[in-house]
Amino acid sequence: MKAAYIKAPFEFELREVELRELAADEVLVKVKACGICGTDLTSAAVGASDWEPVGHEIAGIVEKVGSRVEHTKIGDTVALETGTSCRTCDKCRNGRSDLCNKGPNFWLKGSMGFAEYIIVPMACVVPYSGLSFEQASLLEPLGVALDLVYTADVKLNDDVLIVGLGPIGLMALRLARAMGARKIYAAARSHSTRRIELAKQWGADEIIYTDQVSLEQYPYADGGVDRVLVTAPPAAIPPALRTLKVGGIAAFLGIEYGAGASITFDANEFHFKKLQLRASHASPALYFPRCVELLRSGVIDGQALISHTFSLEQFPEAMGLLRADKESTVKMVMVNA
Repeated sequence: MKAAYIKAPFEFELREVELRELAADEVLVKVKACGICGTDLTSAAVGASDWEPVGHEIAGIVEKVGSRVEHTKIGDTVALETGTSCRTCDKCRNGRSDLCNKGPNFWLKGSMGFAEYIIVPMACVVPYSGLSFEQASLLEPLGVALDLVYTADVKLNDDVLIVGLGPIGLMALRLARAMGARKIYAAARSHSTRRIELAKQWGADEIIYTDQVSLEQYPYADGGVDRVLVTAPPAAIPPALRTLKVGGIAAFLGIEYGAGASITFDANEFHFKKLQLRASHASPALYFPRCVELLRSGVIDGQALISHTFSLEQFPEAMGLLRADKESTVKMVMVNA
């Protein structure tokens, strides 16, 4: 079968790979759709020091199951959690499985999402119905967006600032609106034309063009916001904190390597304003059943988010387009026939 591999900086190979035999607790999935994530771009740019498989936003069809697999069967449409909790450690048994990422996963253990097939632990397989494969490939990033909104603890009538309008930021914006946010500000560079338009459609009241005005200088209606959701590198956190009203909460996700991983901010201001800074890290992957309902009910319009589809053979070109074209790209999804 064919599988894509990457190596930094931006090298790509499409390889012929032999599938091994299934273990008793594994499932063979025929990949029907896989989305490109921002972490895939980061890996291709700097993270993949040697050749490695890529792709984790996966939907497909069960092709074969191991002897111990009972919750899914051949022919089921499924999406894949990137990893799960172990269910047996102290954190899991104390009801905090969200803090355990020691369970089964499929990272770098063979072909991944940009391939024709993938072998995964049965614990990562989530059967679903009522969605196209392209929409179902959004379940993993939607779970990330939902975790971010939950981490920020968005309340009814909160004023919310979304920093970064990638797919996760856009879905977080839509979720914040659905959860009762009063006023939503969306911050992005002005060249992100298609993403900005979708942000307006999904409930953004005002757009802050960060290449024209700084976050802290923008004239917020109430002098600031109650919640900030940052889906950007760490450098965006200090200015985001300065937009918060007393008692405000900032939740963030986003990584950077090297010097950009470190930030500084005024701890006295942070203290006297009683602010909170919370990290969202959706590992283990959570909320897939809820995300299925959010997509199926139309709370999140998955089709509106997908700007481009491509074939496995077009993977290098798709990665290049997403890297270079900030104006028209939103979410790019590989579709296997």
